[in-house]
Amino acid sequence: MDNVGTPILMPVDLVGEAQDMGFDVAKSCKVDLQRRINIVKDNSPTFRMDHSSNSNLNWAQNSSSSYRNGKRTTIEKDPSELIADFEDFCEVDLDLADATVYKHKLNIRNFLEWNDSLEDLSKQEVRNYLKERKENEAKATYSNRIKTLRRFFRDFLDEPQLIEGFKLTTPSQNNCNIPDKKDLQEFYKHISNEKYRAIFLFLATSGLRTGEVTGLEMDDVDFDKRKVIPNHESTTKRSYVTFYNDETEEALNKYLPKRKDGDSRIFQVSSNPLQKSFRKTSERSGVKITPKTLRKWFAKEMRNLGVSGEHIDAFAGRLPQSVRAKHYTSYSPERLKEIYTRADIKVLN
Repeated sequence: MDNVGTPILMPVDLVGEAQDMGFDVAKSCKVDLQRRINIVKDNSPTFRMDHSSNSNLNWAQNSSSSYRNGKRTTIEKDPSELIADFEDFCEVDLDLADATVYKHKLNIRNFLEWNDSLEDLSKQEVRNYLKERKENEAKATYSNRIKTLRRFFRDFLDEPQLIEGFKLTTPSQNNCNIPDKKDLQEFYKHISNEKYRAIFLFLATSGLRTGEVTGLEMDDVDFDKRKVIPNHESTTKRSYVTFYNDETEEALNKYLPKRKDGDSRIFQVSSNPLQKSFRKTSERSGVKITPKTLRKWFAKEMRNLGVSGEHIDAFAGRLPQSVRAKHYTSYSPERLKEIYTRADIKVLN
């Protein structure tokens, strides 16, 4: 296909914001235009020409409708197809990270399953959905659902009125004390199986994020040296090298022989079941601990053991690569292993 230079007038602020976020504006316009052309050519019911509206193309869902300025817009699309199209939109048009695309897909599937008949979809239905989630979910989880619905209705379906006005929750300041070692030990006694015992100790003694631990593969760990190199590097989160202690090693030795074939991840569990397991154990033990709590506990405990903040940041994957490169000898795997061993962090003793 020959490229033709065609000037397109766009708001300067919009283009500037997109460029600041790393988007290739020309490519995004081209991909979106081609996608829309293909849909129309395929006679897809996703789009309908509406000459009575200011918008030429209106989106919608199978046997569903939504309000726009008091009027309904008919939408016809199978939910599974709509989810697939939305996934492509997030991946190609928005160029979101794989993990973010996956979360958006799960969230929108949850919404479509809740509202299995979108025949009378309106802002009130969206409000009812969010009300249930707000009452039963953590603030961060609830905010992520709103972010997904913004992407879905405002950006993908061009139906911003369905999500306008819903505010993201502001996480409350965490002024509560980080649990002490006795709390961790009490919690640990109520963990139901060997897999989650191993994960608990891994989180508490490595300083890794929940997603990094659940995403670890067998090749990411040197079991002889108890060394972990998470395969994670993004524009906002970094990881380098960390370690785990002998208590974790013992728990791993009990769990690893029971792993299933066909899944290279060490723990073979995703974040949601893990969070659910922690909530149930919190109820049984009377001690509220989350995976994120253990990362905070690790940092506090290592400070108490005399480890510098910079080295704690290195273990936790918060140290910029530029600093690591400039002061390599201070943050080399050998030096970090020495510091970690000298600290001798313990959870159960």
